[in-house]
Amino acid sequence: MLGGRTQKRNGPEGLFAALAEPRLAFFEQSLTQAPLRGVIVFVLAMLGLSVFLVLAEIRAVDNGSTVDLLPSETVFPILMGMAVFPLRMILVPLGTYALCFALAFLLRWWLEPAYLPEGVPVPGFLLAAMALNAVPAVLAGLAGRLAIALCAHRLRYRDAALSLTMTLAYLLLGGGMVIAVTALLYDPAWIPGATGGLDAAGAGLFRVARIALCGAVLTLVMLDRPNRRNLTVAFAVLPAFLLLGVLRHNDIWLHPTLDVELLALAVVLLAPVYAAILTNVIGVIAYVAITGEFLVQFPISSPEVLRLELVSILLLALLYLLLLQRHQATMRARETRQTISRLMRVQSLANIGYFVLDTQTGEVRVDDVAAGILGTAPRFAIATILQRVPPADRAGIEVALAERMLTTRTLSFLLGEGPDWQEEGARKYLTVHAWYESRAGGRVLAYGAVIDLTADHAREEALGQALSRLSDQQDRQTRMFSIVSHELRTPASVISMLIEELEGGAKWAEMGPRLRAVSEQLLSVLADMRQAVRPQENLPVTLTSFLPKDLAETVRNTFLLMAEAKGIEIDLNLSPEAALPRRSDRVRLMQALSNLVKNAILHSGCQRITLSYAEEDGAEQRFGLWQIADDGQGVPPALRADLFSPFRRGEGPRSTQVDGSGLGLYVTKSSIELLGGTVGHQPGPAGGSVFLLRLPMLAAEPVALPGPAAEPAAARPARDWRSHRVLLVEDSDLIGELLVARLKRVFGAVDWARTGIEALARYEAERPDVVLTDLFMPEMGGDDLTAALRAKGADCPIIGMTAAAIGDERTRFEEAGTDRVLTKPVSTGQFLDVLDELDRQRDRPAAE
Repeated sequence: MLGGRTQKRNGPEGLFAALAEPRLAFFEQSLTQAPLRGVIVFVLAMLGLSVFLVLAEIRAVDNGSTVDLLPSETVFPILMGMAVFPLRMILVPLGTYALCFALAFLLRWWLEPAYLPEGVPVPGFLLAAMALNAVPAVLAGLAGRLAIALCAHRLRYRDAALSLTMTLAYLLLGGGMVIAVTALLYDPAWIPGATGGLDAAGAGLFRVARIALCGAVLTLVMLDRPNRRNLTVAFAVLPAFLLLGVLRHNDIWLHPTLDVELLALAVVLLAPVYAAILTNVIGVIAYVAITGEFLVQFPISSPEVLRLELVSILLLALLYLLLLQRHQATMRARETRQTISRLMRVQSLANIGYFVLDTQTGEVRVDDVAAGILGTAPRFAIATILQRVPPADRAGIEVALAERMLTTRTLSFLLGEGPDWQEEGARKYLTVHAWYESRAGGRVLAYGAVIDLTADHAREEALGQALSRLSDQQDRQTRMFSIVSHELRTPASVISMLIEELEGGAKWAEMGPRLRAVSEQLLSVLADMRQAVRPQENLPVTLTSFLPKDLAETVRNTFLLMAEAKGIEIDLNLSPEAALPRRSDRVRLMQALSNLVKNAILHSGCQRITLSYAEEDGAEQRFGLWQIADDGQGVPPALRADLFSPFRRGEGPRSTQVDGSGLGLYVTKSSIELLGGTVGHQPGPAGGSVFLLRLPMLAAEPVALPGPAAEPAAARPARDWRSHRVLLVEDSDLIGELLVARLKRVFGAVDWARTGIEALARYEAERPDVVLTDLFMPEMGGDDLTAALRAKGADCPIIGMTAAAIGDERTRFEEAGTDRVLTKPVSTGQFLDVLDELDRQRDRPAAE
């Protein structure tokens, strides 16, 4: 998880602080990687240091056990170990301390006959001194650990909190131990006189201070790994410490500890931080090896000497604080470098480069990323960039170069890939964020970031195009609702008017043909709506024989009532060829003519519509010329170019008062072009509009008069279907009753199910020979029913039917496994034709 507390620092430094982890000291890292090796190195190093200090301090005067152990420098393993060992390994520094204390005590006791006071038992004195020295050191170490836990949210202060807390705690606890021991346990006869004006407590307090501060400096050694540079500095300065020790040995000195501390201070101020730490530790150890002093209490012979001793302690504290402060500064610098490194990695991923521009000279300096973005060298003249941007963007950059008042500016511009801007060439889309700084002499520098947004710009353009397409699709979907009103209202209105005429006493012989013609037009509209919305599912062209004059009269009769209601006359102007039989797609041609006549009634504001027919000879075939002319207001010139585009409507009061979505002329044009013809428009000679349809009209055999011979069933080879059982699945009661009545005239048995679930049960019970199913039904649709029957192993013909003119119903049926899909209304002949075709397909593989 990221940092639990909010960082107070702002910007990348505060942000990336959430990624930081507590920085393990060098020795801590060694313990995590190789714990056993770390323990062995620590134990041996502490034993070696303890033995060295024992041998160096043997020569000290009046440095018996009562002074040497009040406190003992063998607490270094605890002070250093508590700082770097995890709490689960706390026994390592404690055990090392016990071993070092016992070894140092026994060596001093063996090498110095008067080390212990007379009559003091060795085992008891050893154990008591060991425990008394350990308690303040352990408590100080635990205090340091507590400080780490309390400042866990401020990781940069971890080392400082640990070191300062342990040092101060040991000063207080160790000082308290000294005072308590000298007051309660020490015999006055044990106090040596060579310490001058100091009593045992005073000498112990000085010793506590030196041990606390020296232990803190020794701990800093373990925070980093020595490198060649640090070792080189340490050994280069080492002769100065050796010289100082030689001078002290020859009684040339100012003060035993001040001399070496002043040299250490110079090292702290001049050398790199870790080199200074390492140099002072090695140098002081060398000094102690020569003189045997530094940790040993110097005899206080006068107040001046006492003051020098106090100054020595304060200078030692200053050395420690300077080293700790420089160590913290190094940690902050390292954190800054890590932040910069993270920024550089993010920058490389985000394609962000940096630049510095001298606005006076035009010289630009960029980093590697910016050079890659701009395609330039690290240093170049701004003029080379200006040549590669379009003129409009160039003006904005020149204004920014002349800017003297603003402190920031953001520019976005196109940059060509070549040496000069090319409108058709490759380009990049860049954004520059610049800051301005004024310098002496009126010089202004701009610096900032250049960001390559080419990919984002391309995605934005693609998104804009996609949104535009989506908007168009939504517009088309919205307009589809008005298609029903536009294309179906007229046939439905005519049917309603014809029914009213029949109810009013009109004869069927007069109204029946009109009703049939309108119903055929209605079905044709549904088919052409599919053509307009889903051209890939166009119905095939069906050529039939008819008389052009009959088609013209049918169109006229279809719209006669509507026209009369508006006071419009419909005239026919037919050439003699209109009475000759011709072949074409009668349904589509009638739909096209009906659309044009209907548009004239609804939109033109005319008084008369003339439907004309003539023929002309082409190079290879004969063409029919159908013309629909009106004497209305005509089409404005501005609208003629898009007259046959889908979803286009006229302008003006009349166009806004009628239904329609602008699909009629588009469907007309599509239908005629599908038949190999053309549709055109031109203004009428005396006003209004003239629409001309020119399409092939093939010669045909004379059209047979209606009668028994024309019955389609007579042309079909006789086949007995009475042995077959049909399962009809239809939820509409009216359509179901009509289909059942029709099918029973042909098939031996017809079962009717109203839902897909019921159909499954009927199929299991009756095992029909044919299944005829609707698509949209409650509980289970026709496509799901088909899939379920196929899953049960049904291999009989399954024929789907749908009343939808728009949508993917045919695809849904085919994917489910139907053999054919029919559009409602399904005629008996159409159904039988499909069955005949399926039977022939089934018989062909068997014959082969």
